[in-house]
Amino acid sequence: MTIPPTTGPLATASVTTGAKASPQPEEAAPNIVPFCRARLTPDDLDAFAAVAEPKIREGHWAGVLRESGRTHDRLLVLLPEVDRPVFRFERDAGGRYSLSFHDRSGWYGIGTGDSAAECLSIWRPRRPRR
Repeated sequence: MTIPPTTGPLATASVTTGAKASPQPEEAAPNIVPFCRARLTPDDLDAFAAVAEPKIREGHWAGVLRESGRTHDRLLVLLPEVDRPVFRFERDAGGRYSLSFHDRSGWYGIGTGDSAAECLSIWRPRRPRR
């Protein structure tokens, strides 16, 4: 499962070849954009995909949508024959993870954690009963 990024293509650095040239003032230091704490990381997406792929493959989930804003990055889970998202996995501006369930009257928290894996542990596969 691939969840596309919500940002544009990565900027590439230019390479100077040949004799050493004196750098221009604007070239002396690269611009570094800090990573937004509300953005799900590639590791977060991998943790979610580990849960989502078997559920989608087995038909328990119909799909996943991504919704990003200044204060959040969310993955919304769609179930078959349900016309709205039922689960929401989110990272907020403070870097906190939450998992919520929507039951027609609103969103209810069902998981939290300091990492995506910890927050998603409610969906960890269980060993079959004997």
